This record gives sequence, C-alpha cells and structure tokens, in this order.
Amino acid sequence: MYSRELVEEVLRNADIVDIVSNYLTVIKKGRSFVAVCPFHEDSNPSLNISREKQIFKCFVCNTGGNAISFVMKKEGISFEEAVRKVAELSNFHDERLEKEATRQSKRDPSLVPLINCINDLQKYYVYGLSIPEGEAGREYLKSRNIPAEQIVKYGVGYAPTDGKMTIKYLQSKGHSLKSIEDIGIALAKANDQTSDHNAGRLIFPLYDPNGQVVGFSARRLQKDDSSKYINSPDGKLFHKGNLLYNYHNVRSTSKRDGYCYLLEGFMDVMALERANLPNAVALMGTSLTKEQIGLLRRLNCEIRLCLDGDEPGQRAMMKILPQLQKADIPFRVVNNPGDLRDPDDILQEEGPEALKEKMNHLVSAYDFQIDFYTNTKKLDTQEDRRKVMMYFIPFLRNVKAGVDRDNYVIKLSKATGYEPETIYRQINLAPKGELTQEEQIYQDRRDAEIIDSTSIPSNRLFQAEREVLHYMLYHDRAVHFYQSEIDSFYNSVYETLANYVIEYLKRNDKQPIDVSNLVADISASGAENSDVLESSLSTIAMDDWWPECSDDQLSLCKQTIDKEKEKLYEKTMIAKAIVGKTQEDKARLIAEYAKKRGKQLKKEKE
Repeated sequence: MYSRELVEEVLRNADIVDIVSNYLTVIKKGRSFVAVCPFHEDSNPSLNISREKQIFKCFVCNTGGNAISFVMKKEGISFEEAVRKVAELSNFHDERLEKEATRQSKRDPSLVPLINCINDLQKYYVYGLSIPEGEAGREYLKSRNIPAEQIVKYGVGYAPTDGKMTIKYLQSKGHSLKSIEDIGIALAKANDQTSDHNAGRLIFPLYDPNGQVVGFSARRLQKDDSSKYINSPDGKLFHKGNLLYNYHNVRSTSKRDGYCYLLEGFMDVMALERANLPNAVALMGTSLTKEQIGLLRRLNCEIRLCLDGDEPGQRAMMKILPQLQKADIPFRVVNNPGDLRDPDDILQEEGPEALKEKMNHLVSAYDFQIDFYTNTKKLDTQEDRRKVMMYFIPFLRNVKAGVDRDNYVIKLSKATGYEPETIYRQINLAPKGELTQEEQIYQDRRDAEIIDSTSIPSNRLFQAEREVLHYMLYHDRAVHFYQSEIDSFYNSVYETLANYVIEYLKRNDKQPIDVSNLVADISASGAENSDVLESSLSTIAMDDWWPECSDDQLSLCKQTIDKEKEKLYEKTMIAKAIVGKTQEDKARLIAEYAKKRGKQLKKEKE
C-alpha cells in the first residue's frame, strides 16, 4: 500500500482534465469541462469535470471521484495500479512506485508453504470422498444429480469426521502446524488437540483467478443446528470478497462466447453447465464487492445477472444493478417474474431445456427494476411512489424522445400510479444529463439506503445535513459547529463523510479541504461502500446553490435537523408501540399520532 504522502504527490502532479482526456473527448463548458460518461449509456455529455476541485461527477449515473478513482473505474484495476497509471499519464516518476510494482509482480515467498499445504489438503479431501465414510457425500451429490465429470472438474471432496486425522496427515507431509493454521482449517480443542473444523462436511474448493486453491466452502450433510455452509476465514491466502466461484474456468470462454452468468451458489453454476450454459460464476452470497466488479470487467463480455427468484434474491439484484452500471459493465438481467426457484431447482424439476429457456429471458436494468416495483415490492405510499419516479427520471431524460421513451414512461406510470403527463413534466424540468435539486435529494436518499436500509429520513433532514457537510469542506466554523452542536448526522453516508473530513483536518489543519485527496483516502480504505461515499462527496463538493456559510445559516440547519430527528423518533416509537396490538388498538394509536402531528403542523404554520 502506498503512503498517503505519495498518493497526494501523484495527485498534485496530475490534472484530472488531462487524465480523463486520455480516455474521452473533453469539452470546455464555462469554468468546468464535460464529456460523454463512460459509466452508463450516455449520448449527451453528462460527465462534469472540475479542474478547480480536481474531481469528476456524472449527474445521471451518479458516479464520481478524482483522477485515480476515474482510472480505477474505467480500467477495472486496483487502487495501487490506478495510482501508477495516473503517475504514468502525468509523466510523474518516483522510485517508490517502481518498487511497489516490482514487489507486487512477484509471489510473496511466505505464501509458498501455505500453497503447498492447501494443495495437499485438497488432495486429501478428494480422497475422502472416495473412501467408505465418504458415502454420505456421494449420496448427497447423487441426490442433486451431479455427474462424476463435474465432481472431478470442480474438485468436490469430503472431510472425514475425525478432524484430528486431517491435521496428522498434513503434518506427515511435512507441513508445520503454523501453516495448517494459516490456511484456515485448524480448530483448537480444549484438550490442546487441533482438529479440522470442516470435519464431516462436503467440500467445495475455492480457487483464485489463476486456478490456485485458496480456501474451502464446507456444506453440512446432517440436519443439525450448525450453519449450512462454513467458509474458510479470511487470511493470508483467502479473501472471499476477492473471488468469484468458477472464475478461473471461464476467463477465456466468456470473452469468446460473449456472455457470463453471475449467480448465487456453486450448485447453480453446475446446473447451468449441465444445461449447456458453461459460462457462469457465483458470488457465494448476494453481495458484490469492488474487487469482484474488477474481475467481471476483465471478462470483457456481457454479464447476465441471475440471483434467486425469492424476494431476498430480487432485492439483492436491485442493489447490484447500480454497481454494474457505475462500473460501465455491459449487462442484462434474467427476469422470470413470479418464479421463486433458483437455477438448480429449475433444472431438477423441469430439465435442462427449461432452464436454458428461462436463463435466456433477458431484460434491461430498467425493465427489471420496473417489474420489481410492479410485482415484488408494491408501492403502497405516496412517498414510495414519488421516490421511485424520481429515481427513474434522470434515466428517462437521457433517452431520446420517441417510441422507446414512451414505452418506458408507460411502464413507470403503471408501477407508480403517476399519469404519463406528470412524468413527462418532471422529465422536462432539467436539461439532459442534469438533475433538479429535488432529484438529487432523492438520489442521496437512495445511496444512504444502500448502506443502511433502516435509514429513511425526510428530504428536509437530508437537505439540512447535506448543507452542513458542504460547508464543512470549505469553512472551519462549520466543522467546529458540527462537532460542538450537531455531533452526528442521521444519514449514514453523510456521517461517514463527516468523520473523513474531521480525520483529514487533524492531519492537515487547513481549509478548504483538498477534495481530491479526501477522495483518495476513501478509495485507499477499500471500504465496501467506497463508491457511494466517493460519489456523494463529489456531488456535495460541486454544490453551488447554498447560501454563504454563516452562524445564522448553520443554526437554521441545526434547527431543521433537530426537528426532523424528533419526528423520526416519534415514528419509531409508534411503530414499536403497535407491535402485537389488535387492529383497533393500532388504529387508535395511529390516529392519536396523526392528530398530534396535525396540531404541530398547524402551530408551525402560525
């Protein structure tokens, strides 16, 4: 990892306009520059680039950051690789950059004994599936119709129930207990014995992108209180968020065939292969990390997203869609509304042809999202309906007027209940590639919910907290006011950014903040939500509609924040109070709350 000082030096010697110009045609527009955004389908320049602040922001797909994060997203490379690329593009040379590049190109010698150890363990597990005790594993695979050739291809094995024998076997092969512990399978017992915590389970080896085993996922075979799957713990070899199951097998074929399915689990990957759809990888869960996005981009093909058909799986897909859009990865979504089964279930019940047909029901992100709100998550409140409309308006504004836009508007009208004329009026409120202030507030709200789904504040609270955070980037008094008078934001995105601002000032002790350097701090952190944080920070830094920062203006913001937090607290208390109550009691409590709020609103107007 490069030092913060070196990263800041690289950024000081780089001009973001020049960096972006190496990839895109950049046009000067007033004090800023614009370009066609590479992170979504953009026909009208919607990427705004600020030479003054050294940041970029697209107000359609909401991607933002500095020169380093632009290169990271555009090329699908790591933070360290992007630092070196920016230095190269800006003709900046430093021996520390070359040393790190050389170090990263060589395998860490300390990993060699771990690789040897885990390779022997994989052989032991494969052997375990063939012995009499492995019958339980073989029967399970037979019940799932997994053929012998797939068992061999994917290296499926079995961990014998005597976990101490696993340790003894590895030691007999010359591996130290330290190496055995470092590959993540040793479990310390009370009697000072060490045992394999995978004992008695079916074993799925997990490979890095080069085909090297780095960990295991072990499935229970007996119904008990233990977890269905246990994965190797993160360690020197294994980092779950850096891997995609089966990636090493599809690296070349996906590019050749032009597609790769992104699924949830191992069995789904095997099911697709048996349906003659061999290009598939699995998340081993429902979250998509920045490192996994980089792997998908390197496949250089269309990604076909398909998580389970139940509500959790569909909600997870809704979170992944904007991640793929921001990363400029071409993708479509498998969409079979009403079918709650996963791919393996479909294969078992209907056969390979039916599975292949369903996996080819591919739609755009827009169509899937509209179907989600039409079929899976019905919009019951006016606030929900308006929020969904606001989310889609920037996309529709960027679609050329004509049949396609008309069809999209009709679908959105059906999902939200708004008349098409109302949606068209909202589309026409701003030029292509721009957001109204109200739309930006709704976009902020959505970003916050990606990080914390329980955070549902009002727009007034969002706006007041956003205003204070904007002032904190440029004025000491705002930072002191936040620390002494506000202390924390309700919006978890803003709260995290405020903490970054305070930490930055502890190191630099000067205003205004160099936003580009602050973005670099976030990128280097490797936080799972860094894309959202970088985007929100870039947006807030470019805000130009707030009044001048003053003590009176900060006090007005605090009054709004306090008042809106109090309302949220009251709503939370009401929600808790009605749990377990009869319908009559629920109605009474809600009516009392509504009456109280009515009086408060009347008093505020007076």
